[in-house]
Amino acid sequence: MPYNRVPMKITICDEPVFVVGAPRSGTSMMQWALRQHPELWGGQESDYLIPLVEDLRKRYEEGSRRGRLHWLSGQGVSWEEFLQHVGYGINSLYMSRSGGTRWVEQTPQYTHAMADMAAMFPGAQFVCMLRDGRSVVASLRRFVNPVPHEEACRIWKVSVEAGREFQASPQGERMHVVRYEEVVADTDAVLRRLFGFLGLPHEPRSTEFIQRKQPINSSFRGETSMEKALPRWASWTEEERTAFAGAAGHLLVDLGFEEDDAWVTAAPVELEDTTAG
Repeated sequence: MPYNRVPMKITICDEPVFVVGAPRSGTSMMQWALRQHPELWGGQESDYLIPLVEDLRKRYEEGSRRGRLHWLSGQGVSWEEFLQHVGYGINSLYMSRSGGTRWVEQTPQYTHAMADMAAMFPGAQFVCMLRDGRSVVASLRRFVNPVPHEEACRIWKVSVEAGREFQASPQGERMHVVRYEEVVADTDAVLRRLFGFLGLPHEPRSTEFIQRKQPINSSFRGETSMEKALPRWASWTEEERTAFAGAAGHLLVDLGFEEDDAWVTAAPVELEDTTAG
């Protein structure tokens, strides 16, 4: 009986773009800004790739444990090759929705799986958003599903550490770090550098989006992107500051957000509540 093939056009994007970083670091803002470029396309957050990779790893192990008697091991298929071929299918699926345009994916959780993403999509480039961890925590505490202070501190810490680990790896040259505070203060210059990294011409509409549009998924309603860069953590109590310092304070110094830990004992500043109304 003949095998009936279903015609399918397979189109692969050579350099998909993943926007990563701790939640509330401006990843949504950046993906939307990049989508203003005529050579880029983006959709919703996917979330499924990490559990998919975890399950694929189990299936790969199951399909290789019998040596030459199992197809994967018998054919000498490595984990990286297996993952890459699965990635071809996912890549083609994205391209079927982008109309053949280079696609951009934004899911903060992928910050912890960049090595697997790099293997699944060999030409992928990563844009890692970096924001002052205290501002991230302040935003997480006020988001749709509020995160407790200590947990929010931990989330920022492990996300930043994951990004730094990937940056220090052999694949690190595929990642470009964008500081949130810099991109909202000097948008055009920062985006010019980013587009240069992506091999794209500068797009003024991307700059305009960040400078003029309301923030995406803001925790502080009514604020512009520039206003979101204000130090909302300045109103924290010393107890809250001490908790952050104990969890991730060293990273503030390492990353240049602070020169030392003097901020911990500084007097709290009363800030206006912009979420009312």
